Amino acid sequence: MKGPTIVLAALLTAALPLAAQEQSAAEPTIPHNIAAETYAKAAAEADTDSIVALIEPGQETANAPWACATCHGTMGEGSLTVPRLAGLPAGYITKQLHDYRNGARHDDNMQYVVSTLAPDQMAALGAYYAAMQAPPSAEPSLGGDLERGRALALRGDWSVDLPACFSCHGALGWGVEQAFPAIAGQRPAYIHAQLAAWKSGTRQNSPLGLMQSVATAMSPRDMRAVSDYLATLPPPQPRYPDQ
Repeated sequence: MKGPTIVLAALLTAALPLAAQEQSAAEPTIPHNIAAETYAKAAAEADTDSIVALIEPGQETANAPWACATCHGTMGEGSLTVPRLAGLPAGYITKQLHDYRNGARHDDNMQYVVSTLAPDQMAALGAYYAAMQAPPSAEPSLGGDLERGRALALRGDWSVDLPACFSCHGALGWGVEQAFPAIAGQRPAYIHAQLAAWKSGTRQNSPLGLMQSVATAMSPRDMRAVSDYLATLPPPQPRYPDQ
């Protein structure tokens, strides 16, 4: 039997205007290895004022009966398995929205949300959250071994062909350019859920398949350890402080 969330998402999607469904079907797919940088260019030119009504609860419309802050928090801080968006690269955020649209990434609620968005709105949301700053709000919650998590983040474990997290995500875990998001200060339940998704193959939108390879090499113990350790670190500063 389908759960209520899946049933609700199916009903909402079925009720979408035909134009929105046609737009989704016609949207071209950009290769993962260049997508974040490509979308970052669009985000740099986006009008963030145009999507403010999509952020805060109380301003929902018939075409967008949801608000980002309802799940992601008023400061983009996230909660539980909902990711922290504040300070993530604009290109990365925009790419994830497109990936939900084209089926490269799966979540019933997010797939409904993006089905109501135009490409310029996705770019504006990417720019909006990239410019946000939120105080630390994550903390270890999975019972992971923090010392093991620190070792994996800083050095990896080459006995199982596991590279250091920070070799791609930056020395502070604050991300590198547009394709590699900040992981420092992220919610441990969210990090763990994404590692599990890559390991199982239900998420496959990493450039060059890097995260699939990383997650495959990780044990359940290591996934809990690194997820909890990253939650102890300070989150990134905003990408566009002058906006």
